[in-house]
Amino acid sequence: MDAIWIEGNRTLSGEVTVQGSKNAALPVLAATLLVPGVTRLLNCPEISDVSCMCEILRHMGARVERRGKEVTVDASELTGCRILPEHAVRMRSSVILAGALLGRCREAFFFQPGGCVIGDRPIDMHLWALGRLGVFFSGREGEIRAQALRLRGAFVRLPFPSVGVTQNAVLAAVGAEGTTRLTNCAREPEIGALCRFLRGAGADVREEGGGEIRVEGGRPLHASTFWIDADRIVAGTYLAGVLAAGGKAFLRQAPWYELKAALKAARRMGAVVRTESHGLYVERTGRLLSPGELVTGVYPAFPTDLQSPFLAAMCLAEGKSSIRERIFNGRFGVAGQLNRMGADIRIGGDRAFVPGGRRLSGCRVAAGELRGGAALTVAGLCAQGRTVVENCHFIRRGYEDIVRDLKELGADIGNETEVPPDEGRQV
Repeated sequence: MDAIWIEGNRTLSGEVTVQGSKNAALPVLAATLLVPGVTRLLNCPEISDVSCMCEILRHMGARVERRGKEVTVDASELTGCRILPEHAVRMRSSVILAGALLGRCREAFFFQPGGCVIGDRPIDMHLWALGRLGVFFSGREGEIRAQALRLRGAFVRLPFPSVGVTQNAVLAAVGAEGTTRLTNCAREPEIGALCRFLRGAGADVREEGGGEIRVEGGRPLHASTFWIDADRIVAGTYLAGVLAAGGKAFLRQAPWYELKAALKAARRMGAVVRTESHGLYVERTGRLLSPGELVTGVYPAFPTDLQSPFLAAMCLAEGKSSIRERIFNGRFGVAGQLNRMGADIRIGGDRAFVPGGRRLSGCRVAAGELRGGAALTVAGLCAQGRTVVENCHFIRRGYEDIVRDLKELGADIGNETEVPPDEGRQV
């Protein structure tokens, strides 16, 4: 059984090191296809999405080796430019390979991507942005063929500051002729990570502020080494865990400067938060308070990926709370599972209304997507009795080992194949 058990109602205390960023690693791995040489990525998270991306790169002819948190990609020779449907279904991030393949090979075959079911995420804007750079599309039986006899720089103002579309446009522009000016781009830290990687490999990519990126295309790229920074969403999840369970924790390497909206919410909820050069300290020993309304949005607003973990913590907070979701229209799927634990969350349009003050009860629940699975784990930390979270393959898409990390913070948690301590004792 693919499940995690948690014995709840136990405060947390300890230190944990935050893993490398999933949302930075995946586009950088895609970008290695532009480099006709060897790329070394350090602090690359050991998660299933990274394994899937490495598998895709190998299918295209790249030589990929993994040793712990170091991934080496040799894309000197590519033998294909087709993303298999099984890869597209497994991981939505596969769509950003289109920009890299077009920049390198002038051709890409791909399918409507999959990943977590958290709402409508059409790829029309990806196709539109690539089309502005000279890409033509055709297709049949669900497969899209993208071709560009000549990629050329252009002015592209994105209708919405989408992270994936920004990444795809930048990757294609690096291989295009001339200057590309992208405006209304996403400003998430992962965009900056991709631009830094490309500059380190020889590309002329400049972030000019105000959501504008300028790319002088056609520069030769070369071998490089790149460090993946810590994952802000993992750090924010463990922050939510301390809010829910109480106690104190030090999150080593946590990029607190990328979490200002979440830290503001945590302070409103009664936590003591202290930022340090090498991490983040959080403590909640008093009452958990309502943060009022949280509103998700594009960076630097409250991140949609932390909406579910904070929703779990808000179930216990004194006073009514609400979350308005402005990014994905299907992100409240976890509410039904939290209600099975006694949360009494009500969904109305793009808002979740939380009455607060609830004492959650442990039971068997099922993850339906990545962040929802993490939220159920957070809920289990503060629930009375045992919680069992099924379908934990979703959680492994973005968390190296959530059981290991929460154990380091003092949680009574394990995989269901393990025997919980009470059940292993002789009577």
